[in-house]
Amino acid sequence: MSPTPPSSETPQPSLTPSRGALAAAAVAVVVAAMLLRGPVTCIGPMAESIVKVFSITYPQYGTLAALPIAAFGIFSFFAAALGARLGVKRAVLVSLLIVFAGAAARLTSDWNLFLAASLAVGAGIALLNVILPAAIKNWFGTHTASMMGLYTGVIGLSGAIGGLTSVPLVNLAGGIHGTLAAWAAAALAGALAWAVLAPAAAGRGRAGERSCGAAKRTPFVRLLKSRTATALIFVMGLQSLLVYTVGAWLAPFLSARGLSGEAAGFWFFVFLATGLPSSILTPAFMRLVKSEALAALILGALYLAGIGGWLLGGVWLLPASVAAGASQGAMLSAAMLLMARKSADSSEMLAISALSQGLGYIGAGFGPLVFGIVLEKTASWGLCFLLTALAVAAWSAAGVVASRSSRLL
Repeated sequence: MSPTPPSSETPQPSLTPSRGALAAAAVAVVVAAMLLRGPVTCIGPMAESIVKVFSITYPQYGTLAALPIAAFGIFSFFAAALGARLGVKRAVLVSLLIVFAGAAARLTSDWNLFLAASLAVGAGIALLNVILPAAIKNWFGTHTASMMGLYTGVIGLSGAIGGLTSVPLVNLAGGIHGTLAAWAAAALAGALAWAVLAPAAAGRGRAGERSCGAAKRTPFVRLLKSRTATALIFVMGLQSLLVYTVGAWLAPFLSARGLSGEAAGFWFFVFLATGLPSSILTPAFMRLVKSEALAALILGALYLAGIGGWLLGGVWLLPASVAAGASQGAMLSAAMLLMARKSADSSEMLAISALSQGLGYIGAGFGPLVFGIVLEKTASWGLCFLLTALAVAAWSAAGVVASRSSRLL
């Protein structure tokens, strides 16, 4: 894999943090990443309780469920400007405080305020989705790939913890406010941890802050003229579309094939759980194959094999769920790694991260919708999964195109 060339811009101050400062930065990133999905995934298991507590209809609950994806897309576009103005360290702190404010405001009995608070939680997470990868690129140097793998693995773990602990916390506290209060406390703890650990990890004062993106900003227009940047937008966008589409429809598909709800849920869990270690191991995988293009093709082939196994059913469900799960987990890590390698500095990283995630999450929202429309019109699960397979093939093609250049601009 070709190394990222040095930026042609004005040289930035060299950041060479000590081993202790690097460890502190790693802890800060992990703690922040633990807030990137849990405050959202905790809502689903409480659906019935939320409907009863607020005396709302299911369509109203559907609005609540749709807010995070919408927020992830819309507010991602503001992250680059925030990072450029404040530097990523302070921008992350502001974003964490937004998550905390939203999470705390969800401790309300007013439905409209609950919706607004949930939107704030999604907005804060959207900013973190974009800015944290820039912090990783800026601080970890030769360890960027390993840290990016750990970061994406923790994102998956956050979502799993949010879903698994939601109902137990409701039962423990005797209501939904137990779960909501726990995530508000976690957001506050994350903000405090970042405030204490992240500045010490960078250790460069104003110069370090400028090197984190406050000195200049890469315009979106420049990126949209770059073939590599456009390919990376598709790499990020298509993996998001696949995650949300398969996440929405895999269990219903398996149930329609005759599996019980518990069995369908189990195979969905296998699919998600397999993605956690594969996210962390993606940097090692890419080093092993020694080719970004080949890595994209292998991951695409694994996902396609998984889709084929799901359609066959029976004894093929285990290898199919593992293959597709490993691929989907690695796809996010691969997208982050490609953006880090192709961007010359944290300014470019902020810009491509904001643009790709903003467009990606907006596009991802259409995946489950199109799948459902096609299913309703044709009653053909096979056709729906054929369209899913085409999205997988397009992801691999975008990865191959992105691999052909060593830099964004």
